[in-house]
Amino acid sequence: MYLILEYCSSGDLGKYIARKGKLEENHARIYIAEIILAIQYLHRREIIFRDLKPDNIVMDEDGHCKLTDFGLSKEGIDDNISANSFCGSLAYLAPEMLARKGHGKSVDWYLLGVLFYEMLVGIPPYYSNNK
Repeated sequence: MYLILEYCSSGDLGKYIARKGKLEENHARIYIAEIILAIQYLHRREIIFRDLKPDNIVMDEDGHCKLTDFGLSKEGIDDNISANSFCGSLAYLAPEMLARKGHGKSVDWYLLGVLFYEMLVGIPPYYSNNK
């Protein structure tokens, strides 16, 4: 089996934020709008992404965002309680994931807010060097 993806020469959003420090609000707004469209597309097909973070968003040569790394995605979720696995990156875990009481599409919307915050500030909202 082969997985073939379009070459995205601009790299991932994580490296872009690291290079810029933070994004201008107008740029962040455009990226968030494109990511919202991608999440809506997945949710209409009962798929939750669950790992929305800058490193999983690549940008093509025109600067448009594309989601990558669907390894933590889950199919067949049409509510906010059916998924139970504990997964994701530490700085990007939603409260319902931490509570381990079931989660669903709301996780993606929470992570979208975290992502937008990181675009504007340069670090995730609950980031700390002290583990």
